[in-house]
Amino acid sequence: MRKQSVAAVAFGLAASLAVASTQTRADPLADFFKDRPINFIVSYGPGGSYGLYAQIAARHLPKHLPGKPTIVVQFMPGAGGITAANHLYNLAPKDGSTIATVTKDLALEQALRPASVKFDARKFGWVGSFSEYIAVFAVWSASGIKSIEDARKRETIFATSGRGHQGSQLAVLLNEFAGTKFKLVAGYRGAADMNIAMERGEAHARISSWSGLKSQQGAWITDGKVAVISQGGATRQPDLPKVPLYTDLIKDPEGRKLLALIESGAVVGWPVLLPPGVPADRLAAWRKAFDATMKDPEFIAEVTKAKLDIGAKTGAEIEKAMTQALAIDEKVLARARKIADVTK
Repeated sequence: MRKQSVAAVAFGLAASLAVASTQTRADPLADFFKDRPINFIVSYGPGGSYGLYAQIAARHLPKHLPGKPTIVVQFMPGAGGITAANHLYNLAPKDGSTIATVTKDLALEQALRPASVKFDARKFGWVGSFSEYIAVFAVWSASGIKSIEDARKRETIFATSGRGHQGSQLAVLLNEFAGTKFKLVAGYRGAADMNIAMERGEAHARISSWSGLKSQQGAWITDGKVAVISQGGATRQPDLPKVPLYTDLIKDPEGRKLLALIESGAVVGWPVLLPPGVPADRLAAWRKAFDATMKDPEFIAEVTKAKLDIGAKTGAEIEKAMTQALAIDEKVLARARKIADVTK
């Protein structure tokens, strides 16, 4: 009996140790992500840069996530990207199973139109950004305007969707603080309509991302049909070494504060983010996977083939940019709303 009792105790102890060992080896992150479909929301329709980045990332991010889940892309256009942002903040699961790429201008929209947005951009779980958004002023060369100096001397018809668009705000800002003479003509539905207007001579200029202009209207550049007369970002692009930055043109302190808000989307670029409240370990896993994906040779090759840029930013960098952009005093904010023609 004593031998059987000793044997039973020994067996029980061994079983307990085996269970403990299994529990020690268990990976709660892998258990969460494994076999779980991940929803990747895109705040615009298919065909644009946001959708392309998301579709490519959805094929490569799983390799670097615990459990290697499947990622499904869902397009959710509306209200200039705000519909998806509102959904992510208020309705999406806050467990790490839903991510998104949304408009770069979240901070700007929050500051100018608090009644329209249902989020606080500082509280999202920022995963990272595929690349900066370098906004450039592209001018049709046949107009005779080929530099910022020309735009100071002559009226330049600027095609835009409306006064609330970032390009319109930059044009007004340059008029006020850099002496340019941009004349805004609003109502264009999108880039394609603006391009046609420039080709027909109805408009002289429009704003574009530098990467988008190169990939979609590259022939314009190589054939000398357009001139880039100013550019955004913190430093000049390697292939635009002589084109002035907006910060080169705007020296006034108040103008600089306005520019920082209007240009806040430059650093954010094409972001990836989670709803607020996602557990810290899952946010960290997403950030680690995103950073690894941005260095993945297969991902880089596919993005390069799609003629998209890679200039990744970390989640911490985007989070800091959001906080800085929204730390703006009421006087400057009132001026920004006036520039954007926001009345409420």
